Amino acid sequence: MCISYWNIQGLKKAQEVPGTKFLVKSQKPNILFLIETMTSEANSQKFLSSLGFDHFDFTLPIDHFGGIAVLWNNDNIHVSVLSKDP
Repeated sequence: MCISYWNIQGLKKAQEVPGTKFLVKSQKPNILFLIETMTSEANSQKFLSSLGFDHFDFTLPIDHFGGIAVLWNNDNIHVSVLSKDP
């Protein structure tokens, strides 16, 4: 099982999109955590759904700080989000 974690420092930066897709393609993580996403719900939904994972969930940032996303494939694992808190 491969788990990757990345402090992305803002999904809204254009250069982060190809970088994240390269990480997913080259590492093939079962679970990916993206920290400091700093983007809106609409942008998060659009970007995260484009990464090719079976499932994802996220919390929104507060002002210009924070935001976390977790993405996973159910091939070898089962993930359940039990609770979320900003």
